[in-house]
Amino acid sequence: MSDLPFTLDQLRILKAIAAEGSFKRAADSLYVSQPAVSLQVQNLERQLDVPLFDRGGRRAQLTEAGHLLLSYGEKILTLCQETCRAIEDLQNLQGGTLVIGASQTTGTYLLPRMIGLFRQQYPDVAVQLHVHSTRRTSWSCCKWAN
Repeated sequence: MSDLPFTLDQLRILKAIAAEGSFKRAADSLYVSQPAVSLQVQNLERQLDVPLFDRGGRRAQLTEAGHLLLSYGEKILTLCQETCRAIEDLQNLQGGTLVIGASQTTGTYLLPRMIGLFRQQYPDVAVQLHVHSTRRTSWSCCKWAN
């Protein structure tokens, strides 16, 4: 697979220019220099081999290709943010699934109360309890570990 012709930073810059209406204001909002923003746009246009802005007016006007890239770029950036939040939620036990395998006695008498306490503390974590014979539970755990 070939490298992508743009970076997430370039997509952020494109989005900022479109939102702010100028390279200078976009640079200010991103806390970078205006020449750095211009260079990233030039590199992006060169990589894509298409102009992204109509040069000439006072405001930075996106070309049709610019609008298309902005539309997909916003989706990409949103997915990146959602991914980071989901990973953070998983790390903080704010989401995800906990799978527990237990033998008949443990799964019937001990774990329901423990799972209830766990769910009170971590309501957004789904819990799956698989109750089987000790032999089957042991075998399943060995398969999950691989």
